[in-house]
Amino acid sequence: MDRVGIRKANNTTIFPAGTTGGNDLLHAMPLNRTGRITKVLAYNNTGANVTLQFGTLDRTVPVALFVQLLPDLVVLNTWDNEWAEADLPPVEFASDTSLAAAGRTGDIYVLASAAAVLVILEVEEFGA
Repeated sequence: MDRVGIRKANNTTIFPAGTTGGNDLLHAMPLNRTGRITKVLAYNNTGANVTLQFGTLDRTVPVALFVQLLPDLVVLNTWDNEWAEADLPPVEFASDTSLAAAGRTGDIYVLASAAAVLVILEVEEFGA
């Protein structure tokens, strides 16, 4: 039997100049919940195609490292790019409190190869 979850859409995230080298939080996972991305909407008007990498952070101290969980998505320039649930692997984002690289925060982050891409996610959450 399939689990029934709650679908949520995040606010539009605009990657300002200078943040593409870091990790940009798109969806903070509530405590005792897991989630999976069911839709990605992205618009790119940077002048070139942009690669998005979706993942989470590990629990390395003192600086958490990005862990990619989905394959790269290429956002075509001047197009409304959309990936539906059938286009995305069913990867579940979940907190793992193990220390260092074995652990995961479960929050959904993105790395972009260029600034100024607009991204909206739809996330289905499961749990209490």
